[in-house]
Amino acid sequence: MDSNRLAPTQQRLEHLDVLRGFALLGILLVNFEWFTRPLQAIVLGVDPGLAGLDAASDWLIRAVAEGKFYPLFSMLFGAGFALMLERAEARQAPFWGLYLRRLLVLLVFGAIHMLLVWAGDILLIYALCGFMMVLLFRKTPTGRLWKWAVAFIVLPVVLMWMGALAIWGTQGDPALHESIMAGFEADAGALQERVAVAAEVHAAGSWVENVGQRLSDARFTLANFVFWVPPILGYFLIGRWLIATGRLVRPDQHRLFFRRWRSRGLIVGLPLAVLGASLLHGANWSIPTPSVAVGVSATTVGALFLSLAYLSMVTLASDRLRFLAPAGRMALTNYLLQSLFWTWTFYGHGLGLWGQLPRATHIVVVLAFFAAQVVLSIWWMRHFRYGPAEWLWRSLIYLRRQPMRAA
Repeated sequence: MDSNRLAPTQQRLEHLDVLRGFALLGILLVNFEWFTRPLQAIVLGVDPGLAGLDAASDWLIRAVAEGKFYPLFSMLFGAGFALMLERAEARQAPFWGLYLRRLLVLLVFGAIHMLLVWAGDILLIYALCGFMMVLLFRKTPTGRLWKWAVAFIVLPVVLMWMGALAIWGTQGDPALHESIMAGFEADAGALQERVAVAAEVHAAGSWVENVGQRLSDARFTLANFVFWVPPILGYFLIGRWLIATGRLVRPDQHRLFFRRWRSRGLIVGLPLAVLGASLLHGANWSIPTPSVAVGVSATTVGALFLSLAYLSMVTLASDRLRFLAPAGRMALTNYLLQSLFWTWTFYGHGLGLWGQLPRATHIVVVLAFFAAQVVLSIWWMRHFRYGPAEWLWRSLIYLRRQPMRAA
């Protein structure tokens, strides 16, 4: 059958590959700090040693990038699920068993990446959220998807406010209030000590010692799953909604929708993101004060609006950004390559450049590295059907070796 006659959901949607490529850049920009700073310091706010241009660069990244690109990638993951389901139903082909195997393989990839390469892995959490989406929202009507999404995205904010108000309410009993705050401060001090130990391991430890540290980091990440999993699941559902309503399938027919979200996303999202970055600058997120709760609220809502603005902007400009599509087609390979290269660069079992790259240089280095990834991806996709990790993923899913060379 002529591919030009296929329904849009049966063709590869290039603008989604462009969006994945763009999201890869943002993910690297945000992750770069955590390739050269202990992951458990993520709740401690800005590095207190930063000043001048380093501090300004850090604040800019936090305002416009941090927390804005994992939502974009999550929406694309949910969109991919919806497209696979539509295509399977159109062909009357089996889907659920295949998709669950897809999630299982992704879970294994994520566990290997988290323990052997870098503890900031998102693949394992994506797989867990994927299982939850299949379990809880397998047949949810389209009109309810975005409503559930909003509920999951704001859940951590609600929990933060519950904690902040509960602590604030103890001020009538000074002894109880001081005892609670002293407990939080003790926990914060213990966290600072763990961060210092992690920094020593990453800076000078062997690969085996780093695996041990990553086990500790993984426990920290999974222990705080309520702040990670619900929002990611929410963004999955937004991605499904965008496909189910046709907006991301035929964007040319929904340009007004994307123009509106480009505008409202920037007008609402950018000020809130700036406010959140300012309030949380140097704050310890693990201590739920009213100021932190306001900062988390502004950051969460700002991220929702700003990530939708980024999605809309790139979708509208996708024809001019086609050079990003090859990087997006091999997004898994590029994501893993970012971790492999930069942990080897910074960690003691590699080049050992831990702490030697000023924060002000991160943006330039990220842009240069990503440009190299784009060029390499363009060359690779001219010769091969899939990226190396994508090829392995598909081969494991289908339990047979997939063709690699381009037709």
